Amino acid sequence: MRRLLIAVLSLSGCAGGNYPAGSPVPSIAMTPEDRVLLGDFSRVTAIAASYDRVYVGYGTAVGIYRTLERKWDVPRTPRDPTLLQTVVAGTIDPLDQSLWLATTTGWIHYQPDIDRWDAGAIASRVTGLATDPNNPGAGIWFRTNSGWMLQPRVGPAMSAAPPAGLIFPPSINDAFADIPQLRSLAPQILTGPLMRQGNFTAAVPNAQRTGWYLGTSNRGLLFFDRTAIEAQPMRLGLPGNPVGAIATTADGIWVVNDLSITTPSALTFLSEDLGTSTGITGSAAFGLPFDAARQVVPTDSAIWIGTEKGLVRVELADGKITRWDTPQGMPDSRITALAQANGRIVAGTLRGLVEVGTDDKLRRRTASFDWPVYAFKANGDTLWVGTSRGLYALLQGDDSLRMPEGFRQVGVIPPVLGIGYVVDTLVALTPDHLLWRDPHSGAWTRGPDLGATLGQLTAFATSADGIWVGGTRGAGLVRPTTPLLHPQMVGGELPAQVTSIAASDRYLWIGTQLGLVRVRFSGR
Repeated sequence: MRRLLIAVLSLSGCAGGNYPAGSPVPSIAMTPEDRVLLGDFSRVTAIAASYDRVYVGYGTAVGIYRTLERKWDVPRTPRDPTLLQTVVAGTIDPLDQSLWLATTTGWIHYQPDIDRWDAGAIASRVTGLATDPNNPGAGIWFRTNSGWMLQPRVGPAMSAAPPAGLIFPPSINDAFADIPQLRSLAPQILTGPLMRQGNFTAAVPNAQRTGWYLGTSNRGLLFFDRTAIEAQPMRLGLPGNPVGAIATTADGIWVVNDLSITTPSALTFLSEDLGTSTGITGSAAFGLPFDAARQVVPTDSAIWIGTEKGLVRVELADGKITRWDTPQGMPDSRITALAQANGRIVAGTLRGLVEVGTDDKLRRRTASFDWPVYAFKANGDTLWVGTSRGLYALLQGDDSLRMPEGFRQVGVIPPVLGIGYVVDTLVALTPDHLLWRDPHSGAWTRGPDLGATLGQLTAFATSADGIWVGGTRGAGLVRPTTPLLHPQMVGGELPAQVTSIAASDRYLWIGTQLGLVRVRFSGR
């Protein structure tokens, strides 16, 4: 009976042909809108607004909100993201609606229509900037500790006497004067995540003069209507940098931010075009009840998150949060794998696996199994389980884990950190390479050593194009018969080591310790 069961496992899910090794390799588009970095957008450094757009400066990017369309463009990041870290003010160029920013040591000029960034230094500390409505072609005026400097459109800045009638960007004091109740409501408005108090950093009225865009140090961009008593968040991107887990849907992507020194953990849904961002932050006092996420699984009614403090469910209808930990029957608080299988949620821990029943009760699967579980892949009635001792299969209605026939032949049994299918080929991720199973013979083939290029492997996502793999040094696409394709390396295309990867038809999403990278596939 056992031999028959193992034979069935070796063929499970193998309907169809072999992986199409000769299929075209996807190409990655290289225009600025096709490679986007989303980091901590909770702090605003400058705002500049016209009738059809609002520029918002953040620490690493510039956001552009299209007021007529009521949506965001993709954030724009200069080649050197540190360029934006010392911005103190901004204004719109009256000639072409481009953006000028004052930094503490100079200036930045950004022209979005051609995605051009220019920057220059000013010898004295810069404290502000202004435009001359009577001679807009002369350039932008910068106020410094040593007097005024004129930055012409071509050439270096020069000392000059400022003309009469300069127009300065509005300030938060202008907003207080225009809307008296804003000052008294400021403490309430500036209470951010974990009840931390922030500050206003910039302010600009909207074109209709019905309210003000407000920049903050802890809540990103807000809009305050003059008849309101609360400020409306205008979210862009993510509220923090470290990305713990991601999962794509038909409409966009769910992103879980881990706790950092400056920002709490958070759950965010981004539309695929990044035009909208919706956040679930948990309670005002404590935020979401975890510090680090391992995996996230969206369902029709809820978002499930595997964390270091147990299994967390967030209801989409009302934001209600439920958490299962050791008091509720978890064998270990640290959730290391998560999947939806046969209509139920299965969670892997460092000491075995459990499933959540329809009554929200936990049921221990394979009670005698208490090894670390690192990955799941549901396929029909089979749940593949990646563990510290290799790959196993768990059939519906059976609590016995079985290693598939042929897996022991790979040599030393490695930990399995990820599992997936490319067409009908089963693939397993180990700490430094991939294992591919022939769908007909059941034989396993070891792939090349990816660890030499990508470092210790940490993330894995299947797609019709192959396997996207990420590690401490970078990410890339892997196929059975090719070397690493499209390498995305830390220090080049990526800001930090990879924590998670997901792929949709049009985009590759890479979570890192310093933000989320979205890359578009060319021609899709």
